[in-house]
Amino acid sequence: MKAQKVEYIAQNKIPRNAINITSPFSGKVLELNEHPEPLFRFGTLGPGIIVQLTNHKILAPFDGTLLQVKNAGTEFILQAKNGLKVLINLTISTSQPITHTHIAQLNGSKICKGQRLAYFDLRELNTPLLGCLILLNGHNLGTFHYSHSHVNAGEDTLLTIIKKN
Repeated sequence: MKAQKVEYIAQNKIPRNAINITSPFSGKVLELNEHPEPLFRFGTLGPGIIVQLTNHKILAPFDGTLLQVKNAGTEFILQAKNGLKVLINLTISTSQPITHTHIAQLNGSKICKGQRLAYFDLRELNTPLLGCLILLNGHNLGTFHYSHSHVNAGEDTLLTIIKKN
């Protein structure tokens, strides 16, 4: 299966029936092909987008359920009430582990949009922390787009799905 690409679309071109996913991160938006890990860069897990974090909070992008917290709190698998599943992944350099973290939610927790999932102390890092939002089961929904070059966690849309007709 060919990986689906997330493409830029101007905010005023987004149709009303689109599904908008709020950003769980704050920072600069980058395309997935800029990810250092091939698993993400080539869209193996699904379409997605990267944010180079400028803020320490990771927020729930929608109402739903936190299915799993993995890899010492650097991976979250969430399911929205509409069934959409996403992976939130944080890429941390192995040469610079984060020492101060707080995971706010546990597996199976109900989550509300904007609720804090985790906190990471970024002050000790020399390289930026990358956050990915990957759609795990959205392959057949339609096309995927971003419309911001910088996003604020819990406020701005990070990823838009324009549904097939």
